[in-house]
Amino acid sequence: MGQILIRNIDDEVHARLKAQAAARGRSLEAHVRDLLSDSAKPSKTEVLARAAEIRKSFRGPPMTAEQHQARIEESKRALDERAGRLSDLARGTKD
Repeated sequence: MGQILIRNIDDEVHARLKAQAAARGRSLEAHVRDLLSDSAKPSKTEVLARAAEIRKSFRGPPMTAEQHQARIEESKRALDERAGRLSDLARGTKD
């Protein structure tokens, strides 16, 4: 993890942060770390923009429940076939 050393913090700011931390039963370091983490989170605008990018990456209409089920069954069949081939290889019955 990275580290930050902040020098020359105003005494009043330091005292308020320390009081806030104490009121929450936390260390000053943990309190300031949480404040920094919260301030570094993406904004609502950034999150919505990213969501729009992701939505654009999906082409075509969403799949129906039947299409999902068919895809699941297709995947199961493919896995069963592969498992069978691997089993045959392990027994030495196929090349």
